[in-house]
Amino acid sequence: MLNQNAAAPATLSFPAVVEVLPGHDPDRGLRCRLYHQDGWCKAWTWLSLDTTPPSALQWGSVTTMEVGKEKEDYLLLGLREGVEPPLSQLLPEQLCPIPGVLRQTTQLIDSLKIAPLRQFVTRALLQQDVLHGYWNSPASRRDHHAYPGGLAQHSLEVATMLASASGLPQEDRELGIVFALLHDFGKIWCYDPIAFDPVNPREHEAHGLSRLEFDLIYLTRRDPRLGALMHELLGGPRAPREGKYPLAIGRIVRSFDQMSCEKTRRVPTDSCATFEWEIPF
Repeated sequence: MLNQNAAAPATLSFPAVVEVLPGHDPDRGLRCRLYHQDGWCKAWTWLSLDTTPPSALQWGSVTTMEVGKEKEDYLLLGLREGVEPPLSQLLPEQLCPIPGVLRQTTQLIDSLKIAPLRQFVTRALLQQDVLHGYWNSPASRRDHHAYPGGLAQHSLEVATMLASASGLPQEDRELGIVFALLHDFGKIWCYDPIAFDPVNPREHEAHGLSRLEFDLIYLTRRDPRLGALMHELLGGPRAPREGKYPLAIGRIVRSFDQMSCEKTRRVPTDSCATFEWEIPF
């Protein structure tokens, strides 16, 4: 008979990213880490989680239960995918060493009105290697933003300049914001000090495009025209259209890219670490 005097363990549901960690305990299941807007914690689970690329990370609404006295002794009871929580509710500020960069970036992404583009860049930043790499990598070795978090900071600077530009149609503006956030995506694999075979920085654009292949397929299925345009911006083949000129929004982003680089070359490295943009939304 149920003992009404014994309190059942409390459950808690919240948006989170689930990362499966190495190791398996037959008595406790899989070890995993749950990322959420306030930080992260470790948990055990018996859920059947897909750990093969590109599904090495899963996200949605998780349900957990505290099962021990230790602060990190949680059980992951459920994961409801497909609810698409805002990116700002999935990633903690602590992932990036530069204060404000992650918060501003995720808020900018969440503000995008064109759902396929918002989902595309969200999926890109929730890849296994990208979860930490995007927020911790430098943008170069010595040239500009050459410090941990510099890649994310530089990408945010370019995206914010584009978002603040006047006279742009909504579609061009949002294509440009997403391109700006991902234009140096391949550099995540260029400067890792423990990488077995790091990518040549001169090839970062092609490598970034290859790493975005699955997400571009997802975008193209949602909206073939936007998928083709984004593919072209990221260095792929020319999208079908009238006229012979490259996409104007791509040239605008490249100009802001150069401005961001030049700004950092003129500013001492220690002051760059505290630079913060305000998003005009």
